[in-house]
Amino acid sequence: MGFASTEHLNPEAVVAYVDNELSRQAAARADAHLALCHDCSREVAAQARARSMLQTCRNEFGVPDSLRAQLSQIPTQEIDLRGTTRRPNRWGR
Repeated sequence: MGFASTEHLNPEAVVAYVDNELSRQAAARADAHLALCHDCSREVAAQARARSMLQTCRNEFGVPDSLRAQLSQIPTQEIDLRGTTRRPNRWGR
């Protein structure tokens, strides 16, 4: 996952950064951007807090295996909309 150093980090990049999932090059660009961008720095800090809170909750509460199985499929599931029909909006589009 990458981004231009002049762009703000998108939500996926923020999560990947906090989870240490960016490539070395993308992480270096993120570091450079975060040094200058207070908005993105706040987003990264908020994501890190949320991650920490979720880990704390995970240790305190059990997650049903069925929910864990469903959640583990989210990144790999794709929705094929090619066979669906769109309902027209109120303007007939």
